[in-house]
Parts: sequence; structure tokens; C-alpha cells
Amino acid sequence: MEHGGSCLGVCYTDNHLFYSVNTPGQVSHLARIGSIDFSFDIEETIITGNPSGFPALKSSIEELREEFQCKTAKILAPAPEECWTVVPRAVYEDASEREGHIKLLMQGTERQNIQVIWHTLSNPDYRLLLLRDTQILRGFNYLLESFRTIDIVTDFEIALDWQLHTNSSESFLMIHCQKNYISITSFILGKLRGCTNIEYDEFADLPYLWNLYEGNLSWMNGIHDKTYLYGYFSSQVADRLQSYWYNHGETINMNTLLEMGVDADEKTYGFRLEAAFPAILMSLNRDLEKTEVHENYNG
Repeated sequence: MEHGGSCLGVCYTDNHLFYSVNTPGQVSHLARIGSIDFSFDIEETIITGNPSGFPALKSSIEELREEFQCKTAKILAPAPEECWTVVPRAVYEDASEREGHIKLLMQGTERQNIQVIWHTLSNPDYRLLLLRDTQILRGFNYLLESFRTIDIVTDFEIALDWQLHTNSSESFLMIHCQKNYISITSFILGKLRGCTNIEYDEFADLPYLWNLYEGNLSWMNGIHDKTYLYGYFSSQVADRLQSYWYNHGETINMNTLLEMGVDADEKTYGFRLEAAFPAILMSLNRDLEKTEVHENYNG
């Protein structure tokens, strides 16, 4: 992890880019939280490298880097472009089983282009496996190539960042609300229990899909102290699903600095602050222990 200098956190929804820069030396204080609107879809532009939009996007990131002397940058990866799965000990400790699962889950992708990251879970007999096609995500690296240190952050790591930020041992759900998917992460007594993402076409589809996933994932039926919502479409998602969260405690929309546990000189904003929540947490630059597993992994 790069020490010294500011950290830039970046997330996006449709044509809206949200960013946050921390204040070095001041715990949980932010030098800037902002939003930039473009005339194109940001996620699609990064993934495809669309020449009609990518240069403008990269130029805006460069201006922020220079203005705040940022050494580190973190950007949120789109959950539907990743594969998350929970595997038992018999799989993750056996090289042939492990590789068989990776091949099955990432059919059509060359092994050399697959990034493999393992996360521990509250149940030590299982681990969470994150798989990425590095060719799909290479635009994210190119966008941030001028920074000394970069990190492409997955959705469930926002919940990990939150747990580190609050140093809490509570049980909670964290739900990221995007236009075409929601990601759900569960923590129990301060430890990651499970995560998933649900893709949908219309908001009206969400109740059916929530019931469907809840029937297959036991942790979605678990009891939580709180449910944290963030993302540009938090209100629309809550309108459809609030009645399904009766086991999940108080619902909190992360739309104020107070709820986020951070401070900034600027107190009011002309955009939905809950949409910038991932950028804000990432810019705090909390260290995460990630273990990238290669062929010589022995458990």
C-alpha cells in the first residue's frame, strides 16, 4: 500500500462519475467529494475503451490526480463482470479441484487471463472465491495508470471497508443499488458471511428475484442488526424491497456524512451522496488483506 499523498476513490452510475479524496494525516476527513457528468455511459466506456468518451474520462481523472497530488487510486468494479462463489475446504485446499472449479466457472476465458482472489469467511470450512477476466477489466488499469498504486475494488469489499472503518462487530447487510443490479453482502459478528449480486431489468422484478435468491442462500434469511443501503437507486430499491427486510433490523440510507462516519469542510452537495458512498469509503484507504492464489497455492 502506498504511504503518503492522497487517495482518490472513484465509482459511477450511468453517465455520473463520483469521486472522493482523503485528507492525509486527518483520520476520516475528506478534502473533496464530487460528481462529474458525462454524455456517455461510464462503465461501458471503460470496458470497451470507446474513443469518443475514454479520453475525456481519463483527462478528468488526471486533473483530480494533479490537483490533489494523489498517489493512490481505487475504483469500483462492476459486480456483474465478476464471478463470486463460496467453495468448501475440500475444493480450495486441493489444487486439481480448485482449478476444475475455476475452469468451469470461467468457461471460454484463458487461464492466464483469470485473476483469482480468495477471502476468508465467518465459517472457516468455506472460502469466498472471486474470479475476474483481466481482459474485460484492463480499461480500469489503463484509466488509472498514472497513479503509483491502484486497486480495482469489488462490491463486497465496500462492506469489508465499512467494517474496518467502524471497527464494529455488529451483524449487518449492505446493499448496493444500481440501475441493473443490486449487490448484497452479509456480515455476522464482524466477519464476512456471504455475498451475491442480483441482476434485473425492471425495479418491479426485484421482489420476485429477492424471494428466489433468499430461498437458495441461507444467510439472506439470517437476522441482522442493520441494513445499509447505498447507490444512486437506493430509494427505488427500498420502495420495492423494504417489506422483505423485516429480519434485517433498521434500514439506513448512507446519504449523509454523519451516517458514513466521515467529515469534510463542505457539508451540502448537489447530488445524491449515497451514490458516492463507495468512492468515499475507498478514499479512506483502509488496508485490506487479499490473497491472490496462483497455481502453487497449497492451502
